[in-house]
Amino acid sequence: MYLHIAKYEMEGIDNFLELASNTRKSKQKSLKQFAAKASGSVSDDWLVDDFTQFNDFAVLSAEFALIGLWRCIELYRERTILSAFGPDAAAQAYKHREFKKKLASLNIVEERLRCSRSVDELRCLNNSIKHSQRVNNELADFRRWKNRQGKRLGELETHYYRLRPCAEQYLLNLENRLSKMAKSMESGLIDFKKC
Repeated sequence: MYLHIAKYEMEGIDNFLELASNTRKSKQKSLKQFAAKASGSVSDDWLVDDFTQFNDFAVLSAEFALIGLWRCIELYRERTILSAFGPDAAAQAYKHREFKKKLASLNIVEERLRCSRSVDELRCLNNSIKHSQRVNNELADFRRWKNRQGKRLGELETHYYRLRPCAEQYLLNLENRLSKMAKSMESGLIDFKKC
């Protein structure tokens, strides 16, 4: 059930990003037409400012989409930990190391989940967006971000589209592993109280 919720939320983010992109393109087209008609009668500085705002809007939209995508991962993690361990453990699910410890107590190694490296990159990218809008130490450890530490993040929409299917695959794999774990617990192969 939680996976369906996460997928629904991710589809909402996809729709947001598509709507933002279409709106930006439409407004840019209108501005170009206006600039062609008003050539010479409107200050170039004014037009440059407007086109710059469209670029800023694109950057902001992609940042929101990436933050939203990470939010889907975090909420899924919180919901699953809540189901398995209760509210005290769920409150710690937003701490990456604590989440990994909880999974490990269920004999699930987070790094072995399909696309976990990409999801960890998404986590680091989310932190960089929220805290400095620059490539931080953790993000610079990833191949695509090497040699960019301290630099501005730049255009992020392509990163959203690259990481989006990875996030869904990660959640699917995590769901499968948790389902297997739950079946083992039901059959008595695992003593849930020891986890």
